[in-house]
Amino acid sequence: MAVCGLITATLCWGGNAIAGRLSVGDVPPVALSFWRWVFALLILWLFSGNSVWRQRRIIWRYKGQLSLLAFFSITAFNTVLYLSAQSTQAVNIALIQTSLPIMAMLLSIPVLHALPLRNQMLGGLIAIPGLLIIFSQGSFENLSNLVFGKGDLLMVLATFCWATYTVLLKRFSLPIKGSTLLTTLVLLGVVMLFPFYLWELSIKGGFSITASNIGLFIYLVLFPSLLSYLAWNYGVSVLGASQAAMFIFLIPVFAAVLAIPILNESLESRHILASVFIFCGLWLTTKPQKKKLADT
Repeated sequence: MAVCGLITATLCWGGNAIAGRLSVGDVPPVALSFWRWVFALLILWLFSGNSVWRQRRIIWRYKGQLSLLAFFSITAFNTVLYLSAQSTQAVNIALIQTSLPIMAMLLSIPVLHALPLRNQMLGGLIAIPGLLIIFSQGSFENLSNLVFGKGDLLMVLATFCWATYTVLLKRFSLPIKGSTLLTTLVLLGVVMLFPFYLWELSIKGGFSITASNIGLFIYLVLFPSLLSYLAWNYGVSVLGASQAAMFIFLIPVFAAVLAIPILNESLESRHILASVFIFCGLWLTTKPQKKKLADT
């Protein structure tokens, strides 16, 4: 069941990149993120609103830490991801997203004062060429001239936001857990996202309420917003974080499988080559390092 939960979560996240691409031209990126979380909040509040109210004093005590976590996870991550989807392929989005463990490892050095293990450093070095292949669109000329795709760089920023959230969550070690924490973060994230939504609304206007857009929001609310978090947390609680991290490799696989028939995207040789570097690097990064036997 734990394995099924982790597979379900990564399938939902792979589909999130597809949804971002499908929304292009129909729903502006900030509006997509804002209304996705508003609807998710309404559902979460039905089940966890009482718990949030009961723990309001604890929530107020940790308001600064919670606001930071909400900004990087709810306000920033998906909004920047949907901005990225305006100008890059869903496969690129998913591949770059798999660099999360490496970014989290690097951020852990200054934030948690945790030095990476040897295999983690080696894994990071191996994964870098894969990311450069994506950024340069497989062109050495683009790489030498530092010409990178805007959408790809935005996705790096989005992944950095989620890595920051991951590291800060461990750093703060808040006494608020589970659905209560998620509901609180979504509430704060929606409040911080609201000014950006108004700004986008004043420039781009709203969007049409069509059957396809309604279906898009239903998917985003039920699967990447709710089911994925519940399934992932369950899988991590049973198998542990290190084993669960290996399932992140499935995100680009699911994204590619969905993108080819749904978006008519093509899987190019640069995607395969980049995947080899990234997957090898991530495998080393998340591989448990054997402890040396004590000298006798």
